[in-house]
Order: sequence, then structure tokens, then C-alpha cells
Amino acid sequence: MAKQMMGQFDDLIKYAAKFVETQKGAWDHTAWVDFLADTEKKGYEMTNELKSYLGTTLESMRKFYTASSSTESIAASLKSISDDSVKFIKKTNGMWNHSEWESFLGEIQKKGISLSEETMRYTGNILESVKSLYAMPSFMSDKFSESPKSSGMSKSSEAPQSSELSKSK
Repeated sequence: MAKQMMGQFDDLIKYAAKFVETQKGAWDHTAWVDFLADTEKKGYEMTNELKSYLGTTLESMRKFYTASSSTESIAASLKSISDDSVKFIKKTNGMWNHSEWESFLGEIQKKGISLSEETMRYTGNILESVKSLYAMPSFMSDKFSESPKSSGMSKSSEAPQSSELSKSK
């Protein structure tokens, strides 16, 4: 049976981050297909929707990885941002405002992760793509029944674009 509990959601995001790290931010179609096959072996039902959201999540993580590749601790940074994204999304049930977004970034920076305008934007992309996975019905449990069932969000709750971040400084 396909994994459907929130704990497996956490594991899937960690597995995606590990894949990006192992591949050093670059992979070909064969590696992608192998990733999907390995994910399915772990018990996830590989629907087209899951493949699409996983692809978006991996691409968001890849962009962050590439932009941060000069950082010695890129693997730790990506893991931390992935883990923090999962916690943040669960805490907010996938809906947040600008103030909560800024707090999220502040918590990341308190851990010693330096975020440029570019990596802040990519962090927002990671958060949004992870939220899309979170909103999939296969990851919803009775405990989180109030959670949004779609990935649509109001404009006010989206992670701000870098131009909005500049205004908030």
C-alpha cells in the first residue's frame, strides 16, 4: 500500500534533498527515472501528479544547490532548508503571510545559512514546491483534515518574490 501518513511526507522531502546533494545538482533522465523507481520501491504510489510535484521540488532544490555551490556546507544548508520547510508547512498548514515568511527566513539565517536575494528566491521556490506535495491528498491524514486540499493560495500568503523582499528591508 502506498505511504499516506505525514511522516512519509517528511521522508520524501529528505529523500529528494539527498538526491539533489548526491547528484551535485545535476542529473540526466536516467537518474530521474532511477529516482522515481527507488521512490516507488519505498512505497510511494507514483502518480503523474506526484511525479510532477517531485520534479518541481527537485528543480527548486537544484537551483538553490547551484546558486549555493560555492558554500562549503551546501549539503547541510539544503538539508536544513528542506527540514525547516516541512516543519513550517505543517505549522502553518500550507498557508502563511509575509510576516511568517520573514520569520521563516530569519530562522534559517539564525542557523548560519547566508541567504542572498537569489537564494531567498530559491528558498521560496523550495517552500512552494514542498507545499504542493503537502497538499496532495495522498499525504493528508485525518489529523490534518483542516489542511488545504489544493496547492492554490491567495496572493497574500505566497512566498514573496525577491522584489518584495527588497521592499521589506
